[in-house]
Amino acid sequence: MPPGAVTRLRDDLVARGLVDGLPAAFAAGVTRFGRPPQAELDALTGAATDLAARLATGAVGEDDLPLLTRALYTARQADLLARHGVPSPAYDVLGSFRENLERPLGPRLPERPTAGGRRWPLLGRTVGFPIGVPSCVLNGSAAWVRRNVADGWNVLTYKTVRGRAHPPNEAPNWTVAPGLTASLPPGAGADVVADPWDWVPPGSPAVSSVNSFGVPSPEPEEWMADLARAVAAVGDEQLLLVSVMGEDPEGAGEAAALAADFARTARLAEEAGATVVELNLSCPNTLDRSAAGVKPPLCLDADATVAVVEAVRRQLDDRTGLVAKLSWLDRERLAALVPRLAPLVDGIAGINTVQSRVRRSDGTPTFPGRELAGLSGIAVRGSALDFTRRLVALREAGGVPFDVLAMGGVTDPASFEALFAAGADAVQSAAGAFADPLLARRCVDELGETLSRSVEVE
Repeated sequence: MPPGAVTRLRDDLVARGLVDGLPAAFAAGVTRFGRPPQAELDALTGAATDLAARLATGAVGEDDLPLLTRALYTARQADLLARHGVPSPAYDVLGSFRENLERPLGPRLPERPTAGGRRWPLLGRTVGFPIGVPSCVLNGSAAWVRRNVADGWNVLTYKTVRGRAHPPNEAPNWTVAPGLTASLPPGAGADVVADPWDWVPPGSPAVSSVNSFGVPSPEPEEWMADLARAVAAVGDEQLLLVSVMGEDPEGAGEAAALAADFARTARLAEEAGATVVELNLSCPNTLDRSAAGVKPPLCLDADATVAVVEAVRRQLDDRTGLVAKLSWLDRERLAALVPRLAPLVDGIAGINTVQSRVRRSDGTPTFPGRELAGLSGIAVRGSALDFTRRLVALREAGGVPFDVLAMGGVTDPASFEALFAAGADAVQSAAGAFADPLLARRCVDELGETLSRSVEVE
């Protein structure tokens, strides 16, 4: 943490006349999507009021930084934290999906972290230190891609785009789950208790989160133009994949129509400049058309998955890379699917979030009308390691090469290293990147000189 950050923040708040209004702004954020139990609300607002009094008199110290960080983030003043080098969650959970597209949060690094020119092979190319951010709202626009590149994330997957516009689910869409601070058994979901006002300190390696966005997408005309800008934003050390999702336009369950829509959307991404397309076969929280429930991930249906991948492969240029993203699959399902996918793809990515039942502390759904949501962070670390080890073993046994992009539970350098040591060619982080925008720098600083499997580049 930058020395003197609290003093500088205090002086800035006083100069801007924001101290007196901080408790009310904090309370408005806490109650934005619901009201905590009165005792909890009183404790939170009381702490914010006491903090404001200390700010007004100058009686704050470095011990106040955790509370000040929470208060400013919840009061929607995260840009002030960033200005003084103080990390906050990278996404404004109180804002809308649209508002967040152009507003990545977190401090700007003065210099992009690098591994001293070392490179690693990935999907027929080479990249800098092989850490990145998967398809999620943290790669929802060119603005996010530019920020992630600057912060040292090198393997970026542009958020899933679709062949027609889809609005996001009703907010809130993302919150932390402070009760889950350790990994669940492989493949296990949970009955998660998470309130919209919950908090985990930025940078905590024990962070878990839950989200329910519903795979929103702008119209193709909009996302294609933005994607072209994102492609232009990546440099020689980065690789930008583009996640696409198809659907049966008539909702009749026609496999051929689904595959055709995947292929059409993949071609649109290619036309916009994508050099690698990732097929989202894994999303666990897409609402069905009747809103009666949540669709299971497509990859649970091996025949439909292979049909989609075959259709897309036929439509794409031979030079365009193709990656299939899977959710966690049990031993039998993964062993049956991978040999069929391997000849068709350049890489397999996994895992996505793990579908779980999510309720508030009062028993109502955390996300309005949606009890099922995606669980990520340390809670799914065991699932990610289990999946990656089995996927790498199937690659070695099958004799058909493909790269492995691993993700799930990456919240610190040790969890990055564990997936890489399991055989992944690149490792991505979503919940970790959300909770700590500077995680890539920490991984590069700790592992950049020693990480194995780098290659010489002429």
